[in-house]
Parts: sequence; structure tokens; C-alpha cells
Amino acid sequence: MNQQFRQCKRAIRQFLQTAYTDERLAWLLAHARNGKLAYRSCCCFVGVVTAPHALQAEIKIFESVHPHYLSAKALAGAPQAERAYCALGYIDNSAFSVSRDDLRRRRLIPMIRAEMRRREEDARNKCRELLFVRL
Repeated sequence: MNQQFRQCKRAIRQFLQTAYTDERLAWLLAHARNGKLAYRSCCCFVGVVTAPHALQAEIKIFESVHPHYLSAKALAGAPQAERAYCALGYIDNSAFSVSRDDLRRRRLIPMIRAEMRRREEDARNKCRELLFVRL
């Protein structure tokens, strides 16, 4: 795995951990699995965090400004995460043999699932700690 890809994954993982609630993480996974998560959308990787409406596929984002997207871009780590998500469609995609959004989704879905597993494990460990303290 090349250095740029590792850096992108690090920025994305950090944003998943700090900006996404469990519910929004589930929304993101469903949106990606449905093939609707697109870089050029107010409901992109960063925008899902603050979307007040049903998640949308690719739209002409520059035709109107979406306040929730601007709010999301102001979150800690959002600029880095957005650049990293964009790069996922270009790294090792010679001659764009795969659609950039398809490649982004294919690379992001395992990261989302890993974050969900990490949270589940954290919750299990907290439960064990509580049980141990009570005994």
C-alpha cells in the first residue's frame, strides 16, 4: 500500500471516529452500499454528517449552496477527510479504468465496517468493565 493511500485512510478513519454518530455511520454505509454515495453531492462523505434531509446521490452541488454541507466542512478534520475521500478515486486507478465514485465506495465501505466493529468492541469492553466492577 503506498504512502498516499495510507495517509488518506488515516484522515478518513479519524473523521469517522470524531464526526460520525452510530446512526450516521449506518446511514453512510447504506448510502455507499446502495451506490449513491458520490463525491459531487451535498451528501458526500463529509456532508452525510449534517444532512437534514434524505441522502442524495450525485447532484449539481455548485448550482446551490447547501447549508448543512458548509456546516459539515467546518467540522474538525473535514477538509482533510474531504481531500482524502476525493483521492480514493484516483490512487492506483490508471486511465480511470474504474469509475472514481465506484472505487471510492469500494475503498470506503471496509473502513466504515471496521469503524462499526471498533465501536462494537469498545461497547463490549465497557460492559465487561462495568460487570467486573460490580462483582
